[in-house]
Amino acid sequence: MNFALRAQTLRAAEAAVLSVAVEPAFDFAGDEYRALHQRSRATVFQSPRWLEAMWRDLAPAFNVEPVTLTVRDAATRQLMLVLPLARRRQHGLTILEFTDFGLCDYHAAVYDLDEVPLLEADATLSQRVAAALPRHDVLAFDKLTGDDALLDRLFPSVRRAPMRQSAYPAQLGADWTAWRTAKLSDGFRRDLGMKRRRYERSGDTKFVELRDPDAIGQAFDALRRYRSARFKALGAPDVLDREATFAFYRRVAIDGAREGFARTEVLLLSGEPIAVQFGLRQRGVYSMLMIGPDLSRYKRMSPGMLAIEDSLRAAIEAGDQVYDFTIGDHPYKQQFGAEAVPLYEWHRAGSLLGRVALPIVALVREAKRVLKPLLKRRKNTQSALSEK
Repeated sequence: MNFALRAQTLRAAEAAVLSVAVEPAFDFAGDEYRALHQRSRATVFQSPRWLEAMWRDLAPAFNVEPVTLTVRDAATRQLMLVLPLARRRQHGLTILEFTDFGLCDYHAAVYDLDEVPLLEADATLSQRVAAALPRHDVLAFDKLTGDDALLDRLFPSVRRAPMRQSAYPAQLGADWTAWRTAKLSDGFRRDLGMKRRRYERSGDTKFVELRDPDAIGQAFDALRRYRSARFKALGAPDVLDREATFAFYRRVAIDGAREGFARTEVLLLSGEPIAVQFGLRQRGVYSMLMIGPDLSRYKRMSPGMLAIEDSLRAAIEAGDQVYDFTIGDHPYKQQFGAEAVPLYEWHRAGSLLGRVALPIVALVREAKRVLKPLLKRRKNTQSALSEK
C-alpha cells in the first residue's frame, strides 16, 4: 500500500472536518468557551470572566471591534480553538491584535492540547485562518511566551522579536518561612523586618483580603488616589485615570471576590488602608496586577513592599504554586524571588501601507531597546544625586 498516498488522503479527510470563522458576537461567558478554556493552557487574561467583562465594559469607550476567530468541528460544531482578537485604528493604520485594551499581561490562543494533532493535520488551516481575518494593515501580536507551536503554525510568515520587557513569575513552596529564607536575600529580609517593626509600632496593624462589595469599592477608591499621586509625581499616565477602566477593574474585583477569581488585599494601619493590592487567580497561579501604597504619609515604612510580602504569604497559605508579578522590569520583583521570562512580539503586514509601516515599527522598537538602559542609568544617577 502507498503509505504516502494514504497519509495525504487522511490529511484531506481530517481537514474537511474543521471549519474556520470569525464570530463577532462570540459568547465568552457561554458554557462552550468556559469548557475549552478550562481544558487549555491559556492564561487568566483569556479567561471567560476577564474577556466577557472587557467586551462588555470597555469596548464602547475604546472604539475597538471584536474579531473572535474560531475553529470548530464542522460536523458537531464543537469548539476547538479560539483566537480572541480585536481590530482598531491607530496612527492611520488598521491593527489586528489580541484583545487587550492595554490591560493584559499575556496573550495566547485557546485550545485543548489533546486536539492539537487534529488541528495540525489540517495542512490548509493557516491559509484558511488568514483568509477569514478581516482587512488590516498590520497584524500585531505581543506579550507571547514563545512556546506555542500551534500558534507558530497558524502564522508562519510573521516577523518575531523579543519585547523590551519581561514577565516575572515566582515559584512558590509549601512553607512560608522556608520559602522566604530560601528566596529572599539576608539583607532584603533584614530591611523588610526593620520596615515591619516601624509599621507595627505605628498602631493597630492587619493585612486582609476583602470580600464585601462596599469594602472593595472603598479600597479601589484609595488605590486610585495613591496611584494617581505616584504617577503624577513620575509624570506618567495611570490606567485608572480613565473612568471606564477604573469601573472595569472595580467590577471585576467585586464579582471576582465571590468566585475566588480576583483578590483585593489591603494593608491596614489603625483601620485605614495604607496599601491596596489587586490581582487575579487561576489554577494555582496568582497574577498581581496593581498595587497602590500611600507614599505621601508612610513612605519610610514601605507599605507597598510589606503588602507584597503579606500577599506572598497569603498565596502560599492558600496553596498557590506561582506568584506572578506579570510584565514589567522592576527590581523589587526579583528581590521577591521572581525570575525573568522573555516575551515576544509578532508583526505581519496585511496591506501595502502595512509593508511600509513595519520597517518603521521595527526601527522604533530597536531604538527604544537601545535607549532604555541608557535612560535607566541616567534616572538611577539622578536619583542617587538627589539623595546626597
